[in-house]
Amino acid sequence: MKLVKTGIAGLDEFLQGGLPILLAGLPGSGNEIFARQTAYERTKQNAVTYFTVNTASDFVKDDMVSYGWDITPLEKTGAWKFINLTKVTSIVNTIVKEIKEGRAVVVDSLSELLLTHKVKDAVDLLTALAVENRNSKEIHLLLLTEGMHDKKVETAMEHFAEGVIRFYTNWTSESTKRDLFIKKMRGSLLPTRNLTYRIGKKGFIIETAHRIT
Repeated sequence: MKLVKTGIAGLDEFLQGGLPILLAGLPGSGNEIFARQTAYERTKQNAVTYFTVNTASDFVKDDMVSYGWDITPLEKTGAWKFINLTKVTSIVNTIVKEIKEGRAVVVDSLSELLLTHKVKDAVDLLTALAVENRNSKEIHLLLLTEGMHDKKVETAMEHFAEGVIRFYTNWTSESTKRDLFIKKMRGSLLPTRNLTYRIGKKGFIIETAHRIT
């Protein structure tokens, strides 16, 4: 299975081939930065479709520029495009169509979709992504904000996702400690410990990357 690059040193060796990956974390944990950085890196090899729900595309673009990821030129060439899911008839069909065209996709966010759709709709989406992924061998990311829904709903989303990465943040008066845990990655061997990360001027950085084998 081919290696799909995230552009984040220390993780690529674990993401063998395409996977629909659920990125779960509290607000401010950095899961959205992880998704945008990975998507930007993918445009070096493939086109990306970034799906929004309540977040304005201009907000996403401004946030990415602050880390040095200017997608305006990519929009002009079609290497990057935004689609607002509140304006489509069928969420599953719209997203699957982009995948069938060979594009990587980011859904920002699954939590926001769950505010206006049934859990079954989200399960149908995750199931469809898993089926399409067997042919596309591309990386697809879905953001999930912890605490927005019942714990049973979050557990169900993790169950049906092909991969799950959880982002943990411990804020104190003196420092902020961040760790991610690759909880599930179908078809891959997983590290058995948390990976410490930080968010710098150029985005997401795995601090323990040099110790990963």
